[in-house]
Amino acid sequence: MRNKKELRDLVADGQLTDAVADAVAYAEAAADDETLNGLFSLQSDLAKHRDFWNTGQISFEEFARAQARITSALVGRIDELPETPTRKATRQRIREDRFKWLVFYLFLLAKLLVLAWAVFMWQTEGFQNAEAFSLFNALLPGLIINASIMFRSLFRTSIESSAPRRFVSPRFRTLVWLAFMAYFVVQAFLIVQKVKGNLSFELASLAFAAVETALGQFMSEVVEGIFKKEK
Repeated sequence: MRNKKELRDLVADGQLTDAVADAVAYAEAAADDETLNGLFSLQSDLAKHRDFWNTGQISFEEFARAQARITSALVGRIDELPETPTRKATRQRIREDRFKWLVFYLFLLAKLLVLAWAVFMWQTEGFQNAEAFSLFNALLPGLIINASIMFRSLFRTSIESSAPRRFVSPRFRTLVWLAFMAYFVVQAFLIVQKVKGNLSFELASLAFAAVETALGQFMSEVVEGIFKKEK
């Protein structure tokens, strides 16, 4: 069975019939039903236009346009295939649109958990009013700005039926999980250390702001990479 690089090479050489057939076999081995259905449609479309050309029912210009359209669609379908033709690799993938929602929910969850922890400590007199509002002022701007950007992108994507089907690598998904988990653990730890008196409020505030800045930089890269579209 050919791998994805060899499938792309077949497309580049213009061997679309062989490329589609081998891509179908790859998708079947990987149990990738969504991509397989798309490949079947391309296979039928390619055969139909070849028949039209062979029987003189379409001009060369029409045939060339159809070939270019099918070639572009086939490259997209090959890109969708998992890196290895196995069921496990297919199950481990996550679509970009679903990953966007995952990042959005994880971001809100991490921020709200830290905010809720700070409110709890404030209500149990771990913070003075001025100290609590200083922490809230550090938390809320990043929450509002990033959440609004992500939600606008998610809303736009939800009404665009022609959005490409792309996938996020498992490594990047794991990195996002770890980043949000580390953010919550570190911020919760700093709050507890301040309440116990192990850190002065000034030092705790500096550390808190530094973590918020680090998360803000990380989120700016994520937002720029998967939420903002090229004009």
